[in-house]
Amino acid sequence: MYFGRFIKRYKRFFVDVEYENNIITCHNPNTGSMRNLLVKGAPVCFSRSNNTKRKLQYTLEGIYLDNQWIQTNTIQTNRIVYNALKKGEIVEFTNITKLVREYSIGNNRIDFYLESNSQKILIEVKSVSLFDREYAMFPDAKTERGLKHLIVLKNSIDLGYIPYLLYLIQSNRGKFRCAEEFDKRYCEIYKELVPKFIKPLFYQNVFDPYNNTNSLHRLDILK
Repeated sequence: MYFGRFIKRYKRFFVDVEYENNIITCHNPNTGSMRNLLVKGAPVCFSRSNNTKRKLQYTLEGIYLDNQWIQTNTIQTNRIVYNALKKGEIVEFTNITKLVREYSIGNNRIDFYLESNSQKILIEVKSVSLFDREYAMFPDAKTERGLKHLIVLKNSIDLGYIPYLLYLIQSNRGKFRCAEEFDKRYCEIYKELVPKFIKPLFYQNVFDPYNNTNSLHRLDILK
């Protein structure tokens, strides 16, 4: 892992970083707005790829704000959750007998399908990097994709599934709210379906770029 300072983001997938008195351009896998994270001069961490076919050699992994590392590489989100499920770190799911990533249901895909204690379970994962002084918040921009996932999860009940939404909190905030100031429609549907039909789970991801580790901690957030 390498460490530098954030300069700017542009064309969504490009981030300029100051590193050892040079300016390098990193690939930014995060498609969200990152509206509260892009603070000029903030410490960042990034990785290096040995793939010579890549246009950009470096990938932005996280930003240090408010005395904490926020993991921004959303490509890593499902890998982290997959490993946690395999290790039994997500305590709601025990005796997992089947675990499938990118599970197809109709014309849609949900992040995980698992079978546990004779139950068929769907889990959609959302990485939550938006926060204020008190709350972690989702979404950070209008999300048609997120809205579609809510509907798919609700409709899956009729097919015999038990649907879950797992919000992976990237900050150290112990409270969560739906950010209706960024997507009012999403939050309206969220409040209709969660927790009445879709079970919410909240886990904090503690990211340590110095040791390149992640650890998940369950948050008791009542909905």
